[in-house]
Amino acid sequence: MTKMKMARGRPPTPLGSYGEIKTTTLDTGKIQADTRLRLYNGTTVRIRARGKSKTAAVNALKEKCQQRLGEGNTTTITAMSTVELLCQNWLTKVTASGKIRPATIDRYRTAAENHIIPAFGNLRLNEVTPAFLDQWINELSPGIQGNVRTVLKKSFGTAVIYGALSSNPMQAVELNSRNKKENTALTREEIPLFRAQIAKSNNPTLIDVVDLCLCTGLRLGEVLGLRWQDVHLDEPAPWLEVTGTIAYSSTHGNDRQAHGKTAKSERHIELAETAVDLLKRRRTQLGEHLEPVFPSGAGTFMWENNFNALLRKWRGPQFEHITVHSLRKTVSTLIAEELSPFAAAQVLGHADSRLTETTYIASRGENVPVAAVMDGVLKVSK
Repeated sequence: MTKMKMARGRPPTPLGSYGEIKTTTLDTGKIQADTRLRLYNGTTVRIRARGKSKTAAVNALKEKCQQRLGEGNTTTITAMSTVELLCQNWLTKVTASGKIRPATIDRYRTAAENHIIPAFGNLRLNEVTPAFLDQWINELSPGIQGNVRTVLKKSFGTAVIYGALSSNPMQAVELNSRNKKENTALTREEIPLFRAQIAKSNNPTLIDVVDLCLCTGLRLGEVLGLRWQDVHLDEPAPWLEVTGTIAYSSTHGNDRQAHGKTAKSERHIELAETAVDLLKRRRTQLGEHLEPVFPSGAGTFMWENNFNALLRKWRGPQFEHITVHSLRKTVSTLIAEELSPFAAAQVLGHADSRLTETTYIASRGENVPVAAVMDGVLKVSK
């Protein structure tokens, strides 16, 4: 019995692409190019274009295909839109959303206006390739790459949503390992050496902020944004609550915003004995008539840039790579070693799905001895 062969249909043309291009010579002598284009909504349409030569006709046809693909879900962004228009469109959207800190918006705008737009802002979206982006971004200095990468990835993601592009060209871009900024945590042995180096400053604010960061893993803006009403020292188990952060923007200047960096930032933190002692000492010395726990010389909330300048001045050559973010990583590393990665995730108050827990400990009263771990490390380091 002979087996019947099943007829196989022609595989569909991928979305956003065209099939074979055919050319014919018209009576006028011109060349007509012809193809079928599959739109992003799955519809296939016939596209024709003419030219004085075969090459001119084919190029005109390809241009018409790109123009047709650009007729997506918006009249603002199409495949023929420029990179500059796309970036400005995205910046406008995220600014209006109110979900990103003004200081972060400023960094994104700087990345777009000082780096992306001058370099290739006039390119059309359909002219930008992953290979081009990969080469360009890896020639930037590491300090610039992070914000540039975010702006490009988010902006091109918007273009995909609009239907202007079928895929995000930034998805295939990887930073060279040599360009990745190293985020180094202090080891147990380095902690006492670093604290001794900072103590040479004889600056109470610098010393206390460093120690509180090592006790809690707070972001610098969260520490400098602490108010006395957020600190609860006279309870059986002292704790503080993160209710805001310091943020600088070109619009508002240095300002305390009443929410954290992310939706997961607001949290309660059990205080180690070291942290309780330094906060009680500050309360006695400074009083609570000023709102900030760590006020500037003028009694206002301290600028992050001013504190970072102070830290750079006194951290010494051995620790020139250490920032407040390094202290944050130090805390999370030690907690992961002593307890678990899950507890470390709770320390950071991250919005990322892998670090989503909202508090330093699971909740006030749960038996997760995070404060005891950090207190033990800091007391040994004295």
